[in-house]
Amino acid sequence: MVKIVPVIAIGILATNYAVNIGLMRKFDRLIHPISKRAKISAVSALSVVTCTFSSTAAYAMLSEELSAKRISEREVIATTLISSFPGILSHLFTYFLPVVIPILGLTTGVIYISLRGFVALAKTCLGFLLARMWLGENVVVTDVASAHHDAHEPSRDLAGDKSAWDKSVKTTYRMLKRIVPVMFVTLFLVALLMERGVFQEVSGIIEPVTDILGLESEIALVSATEILNTYSGLILAGNFLDESVLSAKGVLIALMLGNVISFSTRFAKHSLPLHVSLFGPTLGSKIVAINGAATLVVDIVIIIALVLM
Repeated sequence: MVKIVPVIAIGILATNYAVNIGLMRKFDRLIHPISKRAKISAVSALSVVTCTFSSTAAYAMLSEELSAKRISEREVIATTLISSFPGILSHLFTYFLPVVIPILGLTTGVIYISLRGFVALAKTCLGFLLARMWLGENVVVTDVASAHHDAHEPSRDLAGDKSAWDKSVKTTYRMLKRIVPVMFVTLFLVALLMERGVFQEVSGIIEPVTDILGLESEIALVSATEILNTYSGLILAGNFLDESVLSAKGVLIALMLGNVISFSTRFAKHSLPLHVSLFGPTLGSKIVAINGAATLVVDIVIIIALVLM
């Protein structure tokens, strides 16, 4: 909690300030096509672009629009799915390139990154499809300039002025006052469930699954380690790959399987508190469930494809 809140605060503050000084107008060329093709509002499209830099700030933007009744719950769900691929791009230079490739090697690392990217891209395509089905032509705001001005941006004479900073700080403070208490309660409940071993029981199904699929026992070991700690799972997979204990295919299956088995823990520990605090328990849980289910389905399809190769 102590580590999460400052990150959220910085992300929201930076995005609000960028909007208030008009910096986000630089992305108009990206925002218009997304808004037009997905049938979502310009601010929702802006949140998709923002997700490339900070998913927390992007979701906070959607929360603010939803509270102001400028977008619908369906638009929020569709937009969070559309944001999946831009969201994974934000981890490209902070996790995938500096961590995954050195550990797994260039070939296996690139394949693994591509698989994770494919999962995110599939969710983005699903989001576009749902947005076009649900929203049609009923877009609340179609002009990005007016969206910025009406929803976030102060008058032109404040841009770059201290008032833009003050406005950003006040907006961030208001959002944190609403987000932090809910997040604290949710994190406490999740920690309580984890302490009782509710999520750990799920990992017990790994070995039966690998036995049924006729996979090496080391795959179960990598998957179980990844559930406890992603970095440890990667390092173990890299060691097995270097020592030829597992092939590249086995390593990919192990990491993807670990991702599938641990999805309930990850979504409960990381996604649920943030989404519930931003969108409320009902919509927040729905967003997490839909995103989690989509990820799970695509992951399973990839694992089956790898096993059959």
